[in-house]
Amino acid sequence: MTSGHPPDVVEFVRSVNGSGGAYHRIDFGDGLVMEGERDLERHLPSYGLPSDLTGMTVLDVGTASGYFAVEFARRGAEVTAVDLWDGSFQEMVFRAARVDVRYVQIDLFDLDEIFGRFDLVFCGSVLMHVWDQFTALRRLRSVCGRDAIIATAIMPARPVLRRKPLARFVGERATDRSGAEYWNTWEPNVEALVAMVTKAGFANVRYHGSLRLQSLVGVVHASAA
Repeated sequence: MTSGHPPDVVEFVRSVNGSGGAYHRIDFGDGLVMEGERDLERHLPSYGLPSDLTGMTVLDVGTASGYFAVEFARRGAEVTAVDLWDGSFQEMVFRAARVDVRYVQIDLFDLDEIFGRFDLVFCGSVLMHVWDQFTALRRLRSVCGRDAIIATAIMPARPVLRRKPLARFVGERATDRSGAEYWNTWEPNVEALVAMVTKAGFANVRYHGSLRLQSLVGVVHASAA
């Protein structure tokens, strides 16, 4: 059943599913589900998201197909989502989810104080795709008014290397389902990630934990938040 959704929204979701799905799997209710490479529903507790965001402003950096932006809006936040795409896809996702999310097409590296400051800045699975991760963190700090949650791929822990801030060069080129090219660049260990976030200007940096994200096509990444 897909009752309750406008016909163009239903057709949009069917078209996305027919072409192989999106990056995120999103359940829009009433039997309407957009299939995706990653089903993050069971991983939500690992991200440490506040359960109630009423009255808070949230910036979702690198929203992709919009899963976290939808989740923040459902928790009561005033949400701005940003990414490199023109936003037509994301706007349809937000319509399907029946949430009010502002989408802005902007590069992470163009974020600054003029863009605004937000109570919560969320950046999930983005740093792993940029070469200059430290500058990216400084851009995130420039728009962070209070809290930030940053999740990225980390290198596997090895006992002999514990407590040493290190990063592994990955350097893998890949393409998404639309054929767009992207890179997997660096994987810091926990110590290096915490050190970079701290040096970028964030205070009271805390390692929340790690999870293993497995895509529906079998690709596994260890991520820290």
